[in-house]
Amino acid sequence: MIHLKISKLAGITLLFSMAINSATLQAQEFIGYVKNTVNPEDMVVIPNTPWVVTSTDKTPGNEKPGYLYLIDSASGNAHQVNAKVAFVSSAGDPTCKPLKMDDLAMSGLAIRSTTDGTHQLMAVNRGKRMSVEFFNIDLSTSKPAFTWSGCLIMPDKAFPNAVVPLSNGGLAVTISFETDNRALMQQLENRVNTGYLLEWSQQHGFKRVAGSELPLNNGLKISPDGKFYYIAGWGSESILRLPTSSGSGKPLQVNIGMKPDNLSWSRDGKLIVAGQLQSATSIFNCVASDKDVCPVPFKIIEVDPNNLSTLRVLVDGENMKTYAAATTGLEVGNEIWVSAFRNTKIARYRLNQ
Repeated sequence: MIHLKISKLAGITLLFSMAINSATLQAQEFIGYVKNTVNPEDMVVIPNTPWVVTSTDKTPGNEKPGYLYLIDSASGNAHQVNAKVAFVSSAGDPTCKPLKMDDLAMSGLAIRSTTDGTHQLMAVNRGKRMSVEFFNIDLSTSKPAFTWSGCLIMPDKAFPNAVVPLSNGGLAVTISFETDNRALMQQLENRVNTGYLLEWSQQHGFKRVAGSELPLNNGLKISPDGKFYYIAGWGSESILRLPTSSGSGKPLQVNIGMKPDNLSWSRDGKLIVAGQLQSATSIFNCVASDKDVCPVPFKIIEVDPNNLSTLRVLVDGENMKTYAAATTGLEVGNEIWVSAFRNTKIARYRLNQ
């Protein structure tokens, strides 16, 4: 049974649930791993292909290079992406210079697809610079080829997390916190806002989105019609639905009982949310360690984008028997793939419809 307490704060409807909203547990069958990936933080499917791209983030306790990995979902084979470099930067800041792949630390991923069938990978980078890096994807060969085509440097002190393309050719990016924040851990434990959402366009540059402030803004998605942002509030254990400039209505914020990380869309238009079930201090302590795997329990849930209610639990990782420290749940064919901020592989589960 669900018990809701409804309140209003700064024009945002807040729903606090004491239990998961009558969601049925869908016991997923664990079927194996995609190996040879290091800290596979986020994942995206290249549209209309069997290929999955995953990011690799460096952490204070683990300074391995932040590669991108390309995975053939049919075979499960993973390969490091060795991107070529375009002679002229064609995306973002025209003065941006390329970095070596070893100098990158990738986090949130998104793909901009056009009507002519071209695809551009957008990757949040937190390595030698705070930026969004752009890669053109060539699908004319047997295996997709990537060419670095530019970057967008973040404003001073901004620590980026997730990115989505906008229909005007720009993008939106979540900022988790500012890098000079010395009270971050205390603020997160007390659910104090530390982050926000930025929009960027070639014409207007960066603009902070009003009403987007959360305790550590994390994952981000935009509705297919471009009218709503969906923002993961990691420190508040909530999802925020925020109207865009072309949308209408009031913001809606719902507590989901876990720390939501990355968001993805299912084929039938539901939000898939990965979240951790541990305190911010415990998670950050493991991130700062040299452990290969962080023992953090998790859940992957399916959320209704209209009212943010939890429809079902896709993967229950509370006992951590097959995986831990999940950051992303991604629908790949008839499977759910689960990645983590600190692990050496990706877990695969058969999706029960």
